[in-house]
Amino acid sequence: MTKRTDHRPPPEPRDPNRRRALTNVGGVIGTEGDQADAGRLARALAVPPATDADDEPARSHVHGFHTYPARMHPVTAARLVSAFVPPFGRVLDPFCGSGTVLVEALIAGRSAIGTDLNPLAVRLAACKTRPRTAAELVHLAERAADCATHADDRRKAKAGASRRFPREDVELFEPHVLLELDSIRAKIETLQDDPARADLELVLSAVLVKLSRKPGDTSSGTGPRRTAAGFAAKLFVQKTRDLCDRLAALGKLLPTPTQTVTVVQDDATELKHLPTGPTGTAAAVKPGIAGDRPRDSIAAIITSPPYAATYDYLAHHALRLRWLGLDAAPLARGEIGSRTAYSRLKPAAARAEWARELERFFRAAARVLAPGGPLVLMMADSAVGDVAIRADEVVSEVGRLCGLLPAARASQPRPHFHGPTAAAFRTRPRFEHALLLRKA
Repeated sequence: MTKRTDHRPPPEPRDPNRRRALTNVGGVIGTEGDQADAGRLARALAVPPATDADDEPARSHVHGFHTYPARMHPVTAARLVSAFVPPFGRVLDPFCGSGTVLVEALIAGRSAIGTDLNPLAVRLAACKTRPRTAAELVHLAERAADCATHADDRRKAKAGASRRFPREDVELFEPHVLLELDSIRAKIETLQDDPARADLELVLSAVLVKLSRKPGDTSSGTGPRRTAAGFAAKLFVQKTRDLCDRLAALGKLLPTPTQTVTVVQDDATELKHLPTGPTGTAAAVKPGIAGDRPRDSIAAIITSPPYAATYDYLAHHALRLRWLGLDAAPLARGEIGSRTAYSRLKPAAARAEWARELERFFRAAARVLAPGGPLVLMMADSAVGDVAIRADEVVSEVGRLCGLLPAARASQPRPHFHGPTAAAFRTRPRFEHALLLRKA
């Protein structure tokens, strides 16, 4: 890639009272490579800074239902899907997280496959991408009210817990809140084959941190909290109604006929469980030829892998995984980029390990992607100690080894808030990159 260009999004009127999304702060976007593709990547990055919460696209319809660290911005996902997935093509997101790319693919009239090692992510993405009828949403709200009534009745009767709580939960919740949550969970479990059960478990997941002593999802400590009796049950009902409203709003955005989304638990470095084509493997086809596409082909991959040494997804979701009874073992074995794991390595060793992990993913991606098909990555630079790991450089090096040729790049500066590694970006800022590779 040799052509370099700077793109600056048009300025917006400044309002000092508006809330800003930290992941979309504006600024000059540098590009490299094929001019047309680089322009598409730059447009995907050029998301205007957030206004107020009511207008924030990142919180619109189902995107705002459940927190999830490091989500791709929905506007970015929508622009990438429109730019790189042909109208009759299927997009794969191997690190689907809470399903942002999959939801935007549905809205754009594309079919999609999402995979993730995190069972909570799989549940969330499947919930967000399954269209509901009005009757199903009414039923969901009614079952939530039943759960709240059950919790209120037990609270007023001063009933004890339905099970023994682990030490972690005793420390995280006020005693009366823990009992209310336990009653809600116990009622959900009685629903058995009721289709509302899976959604209600995710509603419970969505309110756990808010009702705990944790200040936030990615915070490790706890602080004092005073929660009124009965508030947990009220919040649970409110959150369920909110989910119903969001699902209804999404339904109005979907084209007819609505495309399908499949979400499976899978390791992105292996991709063994994708829906299969006629030959028993994920079919590959030439992009741009609508009439020749097998139903299960992968026309494009759009994803945001975990950034090296930045997050600990297993630790962030441990509370929710425990309360929903989800098996965390696959994520524990296969999580890549973990901050905790990388913090034990010297910078050179960390960069080499990140290259090895990316190589495993790239080889799996190259196996299922159509010849000439695009692999689009949203990745940010990271750091170990005082040494930066430049995502665009590592991706370019590893991609060539795997038959995925760098075609274009767009990069925009991003703030870095991790104090122990701040020195890594003193002379050159941290960037978020939209990176395009194409299968040779």
